[in-house]
Amino acid sequence: MIEAFIHGTALAFGLILPLGVQNVFIFNQGAIHKNFARSIPAIVTAALCDTLLILLAVTGVSLIIFQFEWLTTLIYAIGFIFLVYMGWTILKSDSAADD
Repeated sequence: MIEAFIHGTALAFGLILPLGVQNVFIFNQGAIHKNFARSIPAIVTAALCDTLLILLAVTGVSLIIFQFEWLTTLIYAIGFIFLVYMGWTILKSDSAADD
């Protein structure tokens, strides 16, 4: 019983603690706009996207997707290309530390 509790606690911290790109974007929107109402569209959009993705995961869409090997490979390839593109963009971008 205690082993399951420790595992669940470690998993919860692992999911909560990392500060993702989306969270940084939302924090920046709140910091940039002096009026809270101007940052609401970004907050609502992020909340709706998160809710949709969670609902898709809970309803078992992945079970349907993983039944088709070509679709699984396509999704992995799209994810790989996206990550390579984002890495390349970040690597080539000018950073504030270079100034």
